[in-house]
Amino acid sequence: MKIFLFELKKIAWTKKFLVVLIALVCSVAFLFIRNILFADYAQEQKNAEIALFIETSKSKDNTYTNEIERLGSDEELEEKKELNLHVLRLVEELRGAVATDNWKTTLTVENRLFIAIRKYKATGEDYPISEDDISYRLAMNHTLLDLGIRPEPENYSTAFPNYFKQVVDLFLNYGGFLIVLLVIGEIITREFENKSINLLFTLPLSRAKIIWSKYLSALIISIFTFSFIIAVGLMIGKLFGQEGTFAYPVLVEKEGHFYYLSTIHYIYFVVLLFTIMLLFVIALYIFYSFIFKHILAALSAMIATLLGGYQLGKWMNWEALSWVNPFQYTISKEAILYQNNHLFYQGIPITLLATLLLIVASIIRIKRNLN
Repeated sequence: MKIFLFELKKIAWTKKFLVVLIALVCSVAFLFIRNILFADYAQEQKNAEIALFIETSKSKDNTYTNEIERLGSDEELEEKKELNLHVLRLVEELRGAVATDNWKTTLTVENRLFIAIRKYKATGEDYPISEDDISYRLAMNHTLLDLGIRPEPENYSTAFPNYFKQVVDLFLNYGGFLIVLLVIGEIITREFENKSINLLFTLPLSRAKIIWSKYLSALIISIFTFSFIIAVGLMIGKLFGQEGTFAYPVLVEKEGHFYYLSTIHYIYFVVLLFTIMLLFVIALYIFYSFIFKHILAALSAMIATLLGGYQLGKWMNWEALSWVNPFQYTISKEAILYQNNHLFYQGIPITLLATLLLIVASIIRIKRNLN
């Protein structure tokens, strides 16, 4: 217990850890302020898209008219012209619906527009929106209408649940493991660099106890750090955010079809997968610390391993890989949202097993260092 408390204090009672916490508070607060400042940006993007659609359809209509006048009656051109005009009428109707701020009418008209664009593109013509984007937005619009939930800007919402989801996505999914490495980066390597680890080797402690003390102290500090982030996000969102609902849908793609999770269930799953991956990442970093014995070398190897393992899962479209690749949870969000060739929980057993094996390997390594 004493060695565990010593390792815990060695990480927690440092200026670096305090600076990290202050920086995280500022970052979470800045995210909310940014959403306030860019509150109108999402609407500007919508208006810009509508303007682009109108310009595109009018340009295409002029082209079809000129071609028909030059070539005479042509059934294929006339069909394309009519489909394009239908798209243009719906875009103009959408512009009017957006101006009235009637979200149900807006979503309904937008769905009709996307279906019309899809029919037009089926003739072989192009249009400035991808099929993937059409499918996603149709699914989201239908879900919001079915649930009776007003749409929120995906990246600039000040509604409490939507903002809190942003906090989870940014500080767990994308920045989580960088924060971990920043907090625990010196847990062993600094001791090798300043030779203080030699003193630890002289103490009457079992090799396993040394590793477990370092592992558990790093884990507790990491969990505290992310609990702190979540608490700050909850506090800012609750105090300053607008009302919203944690039933707001998050779309999950499975075998080419979209299903939805509520925001609260999505957050639960992200936290679960991130925590499981956190167990693995800390064990891997401790192992690398005994291998490389230098901060920069260990950090470089760690980052390269995470990126390499993550890319391996992206490049290899092999269904069985999801059972044996723990790095699929490097960005846990993607494991949840894109389940075309796997289910998000399939990699949990191998991740936990790999964690245990890395701890055992670290114990064996420290024994070699002591001998």
